[in-house]
Amino acid sequence: MTDLAARLEALGQQVGATWMVGFENFDGGHPFIEVSEGPVYRLVAYERGRRLMSKETRKLDEILYWALYEVTWTMAYRWAVQHPVEGKETRFTTFRRQEELLGTLDPRWAERARASRPT
Repeated sequence: MTDLAARLEALGQQVGATWMVGFENFDGGHPFIEVSEGPVYRLVAYERGRRLMSKETRKLDEILYWALYEVTWTMAYRWAVQHPVEGKETRFTTFRRQEELLGTLDPRWAERARASRPT
């Protein structure tokens, strides 16, 4: 888990993140990572004790992508609100900004995010 934490921290610093997905449940819909033997990685979020999300993988790159997807979405949304584009919905500006951020980490991550977007 220390290798995962170090990788998350380094990637977060690379994009200038002010917060990072961690390993503790703070409830309130904040995603966190659980690691079990195998290793098996889970990205989980709870709100008011109710599970909102749970994804599981054995691939380190996958859990890194999921975690940084959450972080860069928050960063991109804040940026889009502060930099509105006339005639464009905030979510589309957010999508583009998130793709830019993910692309600085791994170009494949930007492509993956782009492929999952609504048209």
